[in-house]
Amino acid sequence: MVTTADSRLTLLRRLAWACVLLMLVVTTASAWLRLAQPRPACFDWPACRSADRPVAAAMVPPMLGAPATLALVRGTHRASATLVLLVVIAVAALTLAKPPRRWAAGRLALALLVLALALSVLGIVTPGSRASGVLLGNLLGGLLMLGLSWRLATQLAGWPEASPALRRWARLGAALWMAQAAFGALSGSGHWSAAPVAHMVLALVAGSCSLGVGMAARRQGHRVDGTSLLSLTGLQFALAAAAAGSAAAPAWVLLHNIGAALGLALMLGLGRRAES
Repeated sequence: MVTTADSRLTLLRRLAWACVLLMLVVTTASAWLRLAQPRPACFDWPACRSADRPVAAAMVPPMLGAPATLALVRGTHRASATLVLLVVIAVAALTLAKPPRRWAAGRLALALLVLALALSVLGIVTPGSRASGVLLGNLLGGLLMLGLSWRLATQLAGWPEASPALRRWARLGAALWMAQAAFGALSGSGHWSAAPVAHMVLALVAGSCSLGVGMAARRQGHRVDGTSLLSLTGLQFALAAAAAGSAAAPAWVLLHNIGAALGLALMLGLGRRAES
């Protein structure tokens, strides 16, 4: 017999997976809009971003920056971000409003709500700003929301938790992937000339950690997470090579951004504790 609690759990699971998909759309659209902005041409990345190079003329990527395309991407970004906020509010209410309360899921929903509101305020008070703080706030906030959405969805789906040691390594890996994303964004923005070198060096550390976490996850029975993480790590190196070899072509960089978002989500999923 299906109870009210069962029906509520089914609805919560659907909302959580919807939040994951919506946040993937939001982070992809945000990366698209960032990469579509005019930026100095680059023909030998990362050397073209060094401080001793003269600044080249700014160019708008023809494929990503077409006016009609940008209007569609902006509209998609706004609609998806609004839906995420509504979904998160619904999840928070369903998990915490009445018994049986799901405290762990409720805490994740509240964290997502705080992040969503913070990003909304950031967008309102800094419209069109290209300052490094605004750039990193939007980027890391969106990535963290995607990761927490994945953690929420897998928790409600009843996926088994990792061992304490694997959880610690997964959290370290998540921190490394976020740092990688930050250096990558700064590499293209020109705010810090050393960012491209830091991005490449940290890639070796983050990649090694990801491979270790992925193999350990597979050994502990987390085959989906482990295999996905191993595949994404290899794909990220391939996309990085393609982007560097194509003078940081925005299309390759966009795919590289999406891979980073998915990898971070997997790391945060493996780093979760059991529901309590």
